[in-house]
Amino acid sequence: MPGDADQLFWLAFAALCAAGVVLLAVCLRGAASFLWTACLVPLFLLGRTYAAVGVAPFYLMDCLAALALLAAACTWAPRAFSEERLRGFRRVALLLAVVTVPAVCRGIAADYPDPLKGVILGLYPVVGWLAATWLLTRAGEELIRLRWVLYVPALGVLVQVVFHVPMTSAASGLYLAIAGAFGVRMRCLGRSRLLLVTLMGAALLTAAASKRGPLLAVLAAMAATAVALRTGGRRLGRWPVLSLSLVALGLVTAVSYSASQQRLSDVPVVGGLATRLEAGTQDPDSEAANNVELRFVMWQEALKEAGKEPLLGAGTGRPIDVAFEGQPLNDLRSGPHNSFVGYVYYLGWPAGIALVFLVAATLCRTWRARHHPVASAWFGATVGVCVTALTNVALEVTFIGLPSWLVLACAYARIGVPLEREVSRGSRPTAAGHLVPAPGGSDACTERSLPTSPAVPTGS
Repeated sequence: MPGDADQLFWLAFAALCAAGVVLLAVCLRGAASFLWTACLVPLFLLGRTYAAVGVAPFYLMDCLAALALLAAACTWAPRAFSEERLRGFRRVALLLAVVTVPAVCRGIAADYPDPLKGVILGLYPVVGWLAATWLLTRAGEELIRLRWVLYVPALGVLVQVVFHVPMTSAASGLYLAIAGAFGVRMRCLGRSRLLLVTLMGAALLTAAASKRGPLLAVLAAMAATAVALRTGGRRLGRWPVLSLSLVALGLVTAVSYSASQQRLSDVPVVGGLATRLEAGTQDPDSEAANNVELRFVMWQEALKEAGKEPLLGAGTGRPIDVAFEGQPLNDLRSGPHNSFVGYVYYLGWPAGIALVFLVAATLCRTWRARHHPVASAWFGATVGVCVTALTNVALEVTFIGLPSWLVLACAYARIGVPLEREVSRGSRPTAAGHLVPAPGGSDACTERSLPTSPAVPTGS
């Protein structure tokens, strides 16, 4: 039969590709870094379009992540359960993995839409834990070479706009927020290029996507990093050319808009956002006008349903049937648009409380270590994840969940490590395992001398 022959052909082709990737992972030095790059760079370029490649629940992105962990298993496996810096994260990851199993089974039994997608609720925390364990074994100089990955999110927004690729603005906003946090930190070193590229990407995204959340995530991540840098004893320096250029751009935009009498939606940079706000005022019953109120209704409905099964949750894949002002404004197949509420809704209150404590612990750890130059950027990246998680499905879907969990895991662990390398350079570790800069050495450190890399949030 021709159909059977075609299936056998594609099956053989897929098997050859898988064998080639496995062979590459086994034989190539640095295969884990290569595979992580192959996993995340296309994701930052194409977002959901790339994340959907595969047959549910097996996707190419997840397979590459699994192969990256497999390629480095000999490095991280001996330390997976003994690494003290990941002890708290490890406990939460295992708890979420355990409670996800009955939630998925309940979703399948109830015939909910796509219950198998809920596997990532427990799988991605484990992936983040193992990836962070491997990351702790990497030398800082090795990771610094991968900092070019941080330029990819802004390029991805440009590619999606120019080639009309379907865009999920929340995902692109999260990627830009991660890059922007490290861009602010690099600006402290006198290098503003990454920050400029990120701001350009955020401006393009805001003009094209007509969403408030992505812009808020980017600004929150950069502001949090800047605050951590200043309170950590680092000045952001004099006003560079970048700041003057942004001020000049704002003035020119305001003057040109006032002089030309254009519509609000035609304003450069924020025209898309203005279009959404304008649509909300013109149609009071639209979803755009009631976006914030609708989310509160969704959260209340989700928590109400979770209260019926407080320990086990409603089960993965269960949709939320929400009506607002008499109209079903929300897609019935979507979740509660809040990851913290989502974990409570799908997995139960123990899982939701554990997630909240994990995020709070990550923010506290990175804030306490903000005197270290990279910790402030980790703090900002975590804030960006939190902002997205509070208003969207940041931890529950493939194209946002994997980067989010990698940031949480690596931020929880990668603060001033490896310790032995820093001690040899003259820094003294504190009792909490963080680092105090050596006398006279922190403010003078350069990008090449940092023990950690801004490319770490990519999972590489």
